[in-house]
Amino acid sequence: ELMTEVHERVGAPHHASRVALASTRDGKGIIFVAHNGDVYPSGFLPVTLGSVREQSLVSIYRDTPLLLELRGARFHGACGSCDYSDLCGGSRSRAFASFGDPLASDPACLIAG
Repeated sequence: ELMTEVHERVGAPHHASRVALASTRDGKGIIFVAHNGDVYPSGFLPVTLGSVREQSLVSIYRDTPLLLELRGARFHGACGSCDYSDLCGGSRSRAFASFGDPLASDPACLIAG
């Protein structure tokens, strides 16, 4: 419905999109470094991964166990068995806020709910 409305308002595209789409989510293509050097998977997920004052950001990003789990889409519950886990990944912040586990299922997921 949304695409139909967009096409009605601005017209249909003249050619196929040339933009490469890739999944970007907490710890996968994004990372947050706070003003004090602490590193987090995102600005909304309060799980400290280390500090750039003590180790390199590259090392933290590549080697931190939680980030390896996030990038591997190794989630628990419904998110872990979802066909879209690598593409979507759910909200890791919502999972953490609800269950205390950033790898838990996203409680607001429309597919699992």
